[in-house]
Amino acid sequence: MLTSSQIKRKLKELPPHEVIELLHETVKTNKEARVFISVKLQGEPALLELLEKCKEQIRKQFYPDRGLPKLRTDKVKEALSSMEMAGQGTDWPFELMVYFCEVAVRYIHETGDIFEDMGDLLTDTYEAVIQALNMAKTPELYEKYRDRMKAIVETTGCECWGICDSLEGSYSMLKWAENDMTHVKVPKAPNVIDFAATSEWLKMPDNIRRMYIENVWCGQCSSVTVIEEFSVQLDKYGIVLRGKCSKCSHKVARVIEK
Repeated sequence: MLTSSQIKRKLKELPPHEVIELLHETVKTNKEARVFISVKLQGEPALLELLEKCKEQIRKQFYPDRGLPKLRTDKVKEALSSMEMAGQGTDWPFELMVYFCEVAVRYIHETGDIFEDMGDLLTDTYEAVIQALNMAKTPELYEKYRDRMKAIVETTGCECWGICDSLEGSYSMLKWAENDMTHVKVPKAPNVIDFAATSEWLKMPDNIRRMYIENVWCGQCSSVTVIEEFSVQLDKYGIVLRGKCSKCSHKVARVIEK
């Protein structure tokens, strides 16, 4: 196997048309090489196109256009890796990691559960994001992503697999937040939220409420179930029903968006 220096010398010995043909064959057979060359030739437009494709690949693991969520970590890792390789020296790999964390916590918030390996990837990625922010010499990147980082860690309903504790632990290590008073979370008055949520819930017709109760996703059963012994809460997404599956008693949740 030739080293990179040896390959470079060999290429210099070839006629230009043979170099072009070799390059063409390489990008035809290697997806990563095609992405790399596209970015080198097209610059920012190619990176933005790749970013959108990677975001779509991640989104479909949680919210497919048809069928049930696959939640395949290898597909998410593939998207993150592609962006990391092509976007070296830019903030786009960071953007994709934050996007993945946002999609994952939204999914957990809505369903109440997630596969353990995907949960591990979420917490590992969030920790990597925090480390990247801490390594920055200036707070510019933190200021750009501050609100999104806060929203991720403050998303409710992420208690499964200890995800909530892990996210909060990582966020507590964020050095830029120490002197930033905007990151302080003001506690809500007890019982006020529950009362408001119940009021909004009871305003719905009985048949609509029954429809929500009987159509809740259970990650343990991997099917739709009936939620029972549930509480009614309000958060920034809308009304949240939290209870247990009528089949297996696993914790489940249903979000009724505003």
